[in-house]
Amino acid sequence: MKNFITYQICIVLSTFSFIGCNSNSKPSIKENSVRKIEATTNDYSNIKPESLFKHITAHYDLEQYKVGKEKLTALIENHPELIDSMGLNSLKNKFDSKLAEMQEKEAAIAEVERKKRMPNAIKNMRQFKKGTTTHYVDKSSPEFDTKECFYAYYTKDRAGILELHFKIRYIDTQWLNIENYMITVDQLDHTLSGTISKTETKGKKKYKHEELDTPVDTPDKLKTIQAIANGDDVVALYVGKTDYKKRTITDEQKKAIRNVLDAYSFMGGTNFKELKSSYTNANAE
Repeated sequence: MKNFITYQICIVLSTFSFIGCNSNSKPSIKENSVRKIEATTNDYSNIKPESLFKHITAHYDLEQYKVGKEKLTALIENHPELIDSMGLNSLKNKFDSKLAEMQEKEAAIAEVERKKRMPNAIKNMRQFKKGTTTHYVDKSSPEFDTKECFYAYYTKDRAGILELHFKIRYIDTQWLNIENYMITVDQLDHTLSGTISKTETKGKKKYKHEELDTPVDTPDKLKTIQAIANGDDVVALYVGKTDYKKRTITDEQKKAIRNVLDAYSFMGGTNFKELKSSYTNANAE
């Protein structure tokens, strides 16, 4: 059952459109509630699968990978019985490979732009202390733990060591029992995982909080965060043991993540150096 749910989530991951959390809104149990899977933004269900398959392969040949992957996702969702006969999983892997290459190139361009923004990066930060450690967050990020959140921050300890983090908080009246986070950036899937803490508020109405606060300490994690920051369409699924919730990442949230990455690098963060070899145009001016 668990594998089936995960498989269904993978199929529909890039078809969702929904209201996301942001720093200016209170947790909305109504908006967070489970809903039926919504239709894709563009409805391809009336196109015959053979014709849609031809469209998809044409998009691949024309290097139109985003729209091709969108149609491929729709074809897999609407006609799972054709996955093997049409070789749809193999085709999906080909699209994903090209989309990953595109994100690498976009990351290189973003790196050049980041260098231009860096001198003003600290102006976008709000800072506070916890013990001997200083925390730096974007000014638009939520100040209180009563709100859902999806943002990056970094810390500086007394020895001057910097550490980049990513935090995701989910709030509802029922436990989701989150196991990981599946994030689609411009039709390409990424995964974030780590230790998820669970707390419950006191009072008449008890709210369940599930929170990931993970260090961004590997090149793969950093690539995921950079992809989120620089993506056009970003959708996140919070995947529980038997269910999931969906969130759209807003432009404001993406900008806040970019601001933190800028400031972290400006202050001397070292994780970026690990990725330079993967940039195709990192030193372009």
